[in-house]
Amino acid sequence: MEKGEVAILTIQFGALIVAVLLLSNFAYGSNATSTPSVAAVYWGVPPPGTGVTIGTGTHTETTNASQISAFYSLAEGTQLITISASRLCTNPQQNATVAGGKLEYTNMTRYYDSSKGAYYYALYPVTQPTGWSCVYYITVTDSLGQTATWIGTVIVKPPTS
Repeated sequence: MEKGEVAILTIQFGALIVAVLLLSNFAYGSNATSTPSVAAVYWGVPPPGTGVTIGTGTHTETTNASQISAFYSLAEGTQLITISASRLCTNPQQNATVAGGKLEYTNMTRYYDSSKGAYYYALYPVTQPTGWSCVYYITVTDSLGQTATWIGTVIVKPPTS
């Protein structure tokens, strides 16, 4: 091979590498620039319903709710693969190791909130014994295998006499 031919092949190979790198940025779902998240969680039906926003950490509520509503967002170009939710309750009036049981949520319904332009899942049932502490776990996974987990604790106050 002559020097001119080697130079042409080197330039062509370099151009091929650049083209592959540029096109890989446009491949559907293969290069996420964001991650999924559990965007907002409500104790009850989200607004305009009577639901109260609960974030991570511990929240004391005065009434039980019929559901927990979890809004989520996904990485750009991905799809929702799984959503899972569970809770573990304990009675703080007893030994902290006495658990009220773990509940894996299998009754989850997907809704669309047109005012927010977003989907959310409602988890049922969430009624818990008054005075007990329940830790809720909600995890979403996108089609790239990226996950986001929300963890929050709710205590429903016992009635005052």
